[in-house]
Amino acid sequence: MEEEWYHYGEIRWCPRQIIWILKHAEQLDAGDYPAPFLLSGGSSQIKAEGYFVRPEIIIAELRDRLRTTPNQGELLITQVEDGRVLGNLSPGAYEILMYVKGSRRKRIPFNRWRREIWGKSKPKEVKDHGLRTGKTPK
Repeated sequence: MEEEWYHYGEIRWCPRQIIWILKHAEQLDAGDYPAPFLLSGGSSQIKAEGYFVRPEIIIAELRDRLRTTPNQGELLITQVEDGRVLGNLSPGAYEILMYVKGSRRKRIPFNRWRREIWGKSKPKEVKDHGLRTGKTPK
């Protein structure tokens, strides 16, 4: 099975991409984009930023989002580092992931979001839209 890979321009902050970013956090911190990123050669355009800026922007944005959650998202970070994937995250880590996902940061604090939005958005069974199981609901 081929490992997922996302180009900088493809980052849309969906759950799978957030897990991918966390898996490559150390590399992104170092200013390196995970392979197979290739810098396009031969362009006559002047780059406004160094090659290391974009990876650092990605990991900094995710860390800023995680800072707004309990214990700065350590539960999610630890589980991803332990090799867990989207389908087998604990309920707490899954909630954190759902809070930090999305193209924009949430304006509502985590605990209020959890109580008012997350709690109402799911019935007695968790709506996962196929994210946790990998299967699309019928």
